Amino acid sequence: MRLVRLLSFVFASIPLVLHLPLSAQQAPSVAKDPQAVSILMQALAAAGGATTITAVSDYTATGSITYHWNPQEQGSVTVRGLALDHIRVDATLLRGVRSWIISDGLTLIKSEDGTVWQYPPSRLIPSSDAFPYQPALMPASLALPHWQLATTLNGSRFSLSYKGVVQLDGRSVHQVEAQDILPGQRQTDSMLKYRTIDFFIDATTLQLIMTQDNIPKHIIHQIRYSNYTNVRGLSVPLSISEKMEGQSTWDIQLSQINFNTGLQDSTFTVQ
Repeated sequence: MRLVRLLSFVFASIPLVLHLPLSAQQAPSVAKDPQAVSILMQALAAAGGATTITAVSDYTATGSITYHWNPQEQGSVTVRGLALDHIRVDATLLRGVRSWIISDGLTLIKSEDGTVWQYPPSRLIPSSDAFPYQPALMPASLALPHWQLATTLNGSRFSLSYKGVVQLDGRSVHQVEAQDILPGQRQTDSMLKYRTIDFFIDATTLQLIMTQDNIPKHIIHQIRYSNYTNVRGLSVPLSISEKMEGQSTWDIQLSQINFNTGLQDSTFTVQ
């Protein structure tokens, strides 16, 4: 339970590999399965259209959060996302504000008592205690998950594979796998599983209902989306929840989300 609580929102410890930016040049030639491409395009159209989605540069969302710790904690939450790789979550809990930030591949957590953790750490740690540091591929997409679909569809480094129709919570869903193939590396790369994400898209509504990836220590990480509503022409999930190895870690219920609010890099620092 302690490890799951630590890894929730972190995906991290010390870097054993370099996570290159999504815009890295000299991208390899990757395969995009036509059926996978078609499903993602349909999902983007159902969510408001790729043009509308990619026109959003940042968002600020507010609502409530429940942490499924022992004991369980509840509070208000503000989620801010910018340019795919900047995310900030501030949860106001009984003992104070807990902040979690990913910015340019660096993860910071500030606890309610003001203690700050950084991943990767600024100090060296024994190799026996280390495991690969790998932040989420597109962490800012937490409250705007269709950013991920547009990026993997158009990104020259992402391969796409259609895995077929599977059952999820009694619903038929399309499973599409995206892999971030780094320049000079092959699809047999042992770290590729940490740069792989699966999208589960409802076969009837074409809503994105879950993403799944792997984080260090071979933990299966899932984000589920529901309660979609239309906000300025975009279909946005107001209910977001996380599971690790099937264990619920937190739930977010959004009450409001605003786009293109003018967020700056300075927002994503510990204050």
